[in-house]
Amino acid sequence: MLQPLIAENPPIQSPAAERGRLAGLFALEILGSIGGTLMMLGIFFYMQTAFQWGARRNLELSAAQGAIYVVGALSASAVADRLGKRPMLRLLNAIMGALAVVAFCYPTEKIVVTVLLIYTICVACQWPIIESLVSSGTEPEELSRRISVYNLFWSATGALAMAACGVIIAHFSRGIFLAALAGHVTSSIVLLFPANDPIAPHGHADPDPQLLPLRTMAMHLSRIALPATYAVIYALGALMPTLPVLAPFSPTMKTLIASVWMAARSAAFLLLGATIWWQTRPRALLIAAIVLLISFLGITVFPSIIGMILWQIALGLAIGFIYAASLYFGMVLSAGNAEQGGYHEALIGLGSILGPGSGALAEAIRPGSQMADIAAVAAVLWISAMLAVLVSARSGRDSS
Repeated sequence: MLQPLIAENPPIQSPAAERGRLAGLFALEILGSIGGTLMMLGIFFYMQTAFQWGARRNLELSAAQGAIYVVGALSASAVADRLGKRPMLRLLNAIMGALAVVAFCYPTEKIVVTVLLIYTICVACQWPIIESLVSSGTEPEELSRRISVYNLFWSATGALAMAACGVIIAHFSRGIFLAALAGHVTSSIVLLFPANDPIAPHGHADPDPQLLPLRTMAMHLSRIALPATYAVIYALGALMPTLPVLAPFSPTMKTLIASVWMAARSAAFLLLGATIWWQTRPRALLIAAIVLLISFLGITVFPSIIGMILWQIALGLAIGFIYAASLYFGMVLSAGNAEQGGYHEALIGLGSILGPGSGALAEAIRPGSQMADIAAVAAVLWISAMLAVLVSARSGRDSS
């Protein structure tokens, strides 16, 4: 059962040592975000360029990655308990680095797909562990700031990596594997330095009885909406290379334009880190869930490039809000438990099955119909929003 995080009896560690520990963890997430972005989002532009893949094959690959991501995320806590968190991170980075070398040296279609699937399970195992290490041993107010910094670092790095992806593909397409390799090699060096990670304290009932039900409701709403955010992200990742509005542009400009929502997501994380209003207004997540649906349709249906960019900004803000709420409330209610980080990441994987999977199913029923793909993904987003409405209404009745 989830317990709220408290500030009593935290692990004793000097401020300087704690700052150094966090700096190392933030470095790991920045470096991990480079490879993760290139190998799970930028890769679709590579597949189009190198193997002339269209929307259907991109959607099928993305859905397969999502299914494997769920397995990796749910396995992370159990494997980390057996191996230890930092030894596990060392092993994962060694494996991911080796996979990048294989893809670079043998860039055939089958080998690249195989590499991507194995790489995905490693990425899924890595994030819950880093999230847990960042979140452990702190009180709710500090945790909010810490998670905001964490979110800002990985999202900003991802936006830059996505923007640069087209340049790499245009000049040396296999360079995306070298960029991922460089991130994992550097991560392995960072992990050579010892660090004393705190053990999260056990919690008790929140001293403010109004906060616990609000936090619980916010976690439920955010985790209902979280799969929808990644349904959008990975469906767009697969569809964007083939959208008619981007057809006139070079690969360099395509990935630059496609990274606008990622920059907006980083802006959302920055805003949420500077404020606390959202922590006591869980129903604001309903608005974000509705914005997901509207902005997805704006990006994919409206032909104007300016309109597409503006809708990406709205999308990024909604995604950032939902993601931050899911991670914060899950961690604050569980004292930074890696298992809760695994649930958070598993829902991400679920979204990357539902979004691309629904698009791939639409392609199978109506081959070559991009509007059918869009309608299928939009249906997933609509169902998510309706579930959030129902849970919110039920929570309101229970509290009255």
